[in-house]
Amino acid sequence: MAGGGYRFIFSARWLRYIALAILATAVCLLLADWQDRRRAQRNAEIERIETNYYGDVQPLDSVLDSPTDELDADSEWTRVSMTGSYDEDATVLARNRTQRDQAGFYVVVPFVTDSGATIAVARGWIPTSDTGTVPGASAIPSPPPGRTTVEMWLRPKQDGSGDDNPPGLIRAIDPAVIPGMEQPFTEVYGQLAAEDPEAAEEITAILPPSTDPGSHLSYTFQWIVFGIMILGGVVYAARREKKAYDAQAAREQGTRPEPVEYVVVDKDVLKQGGKTAARTGSTASRYGTGPTARPSRRRKPTEEELEDSLLDAQGW
Repeated sequence: MAGGGYRFIFSARWLRYIALAILATAVCLLLADWQDRRRAQRNAEIERIETNYYGDVQPLDSVLDSPTDELDADSEWTRVSMTGSYDEDATVLARNRTQRDQAGFYVVVPFVTDSGATIAVARGWIPTSDTGTVPGASAIPSPPPGRTTVEMWLRPKQDGSGDDNPPGLIRAIDPAVIPGMEQPFTEVYGQLAAEDPEAAEEITAILPPSTDPGSHLSYTFQWIVFGIMILGGVVYAARREKKAYDAQAAREQGTRPEPVEYVVVDKDVLKQGGKTAARTGSTASRYGTGPTARPSRRRKPTEEELEDSLLDAQGW
């Protein structure tokens, strides 16, 4: 096949390869962009957590105008304070809550504010019992009795519409599925930060929110590298195929073979001229002019010495 540089890439086969490579690279770039946007969202979330979680305490009514207001994203984890009393009899346990790889429950107690509205407060965490069953009432630490000032972090409610739980248990912290919630804050709940006065029995605090940025940045670079590797693979394959075409073209054009070296031994000249004539005939015969030319390898010095010894033995 004739050469022609890289014209073979315009063949149907190579056009399909290139189209697939471009498509795969585009998908890699889209996935890289998606991971980068997730990274940006996570960074914004971390900034919001660090600002609100460790920020100043605010009155509840400065964040929510009414008990039915939804919590906007920028206000999540805002630390607020309120005064009222706990309704301990309406305590429920939010199941499937793990801390430090140990299964347990959040203890959720309705808190009735001085204004009469009720907000669900996740006071803390307790582990499952030794038998893996739900802890009894005696294993649940009681909240402070009477009038209490509570500081808590505001969280948006969880969706409990699909919950089907036995009494005293909930899956999602949703005011709609918590008993004893009269005039509730319907869209939020609180995660306990501090109580005044403190409870007589200590309860394990719920862990702070994670500020781990995740692996979004590394995934972004990973997808970009995959796209570069795909394009690089196509270029490498094209270079290899061009070399194959060039080698085939050289074979089709043909090359002049190397001259064949001959050694001629003329017996008549050898008899008449002795060793010197034999040497002359041998030298001339390298060009293929002798009458009894035959192909042979170049003799090594040791072979010439053996020939001289043979001629001497014959009396030449």
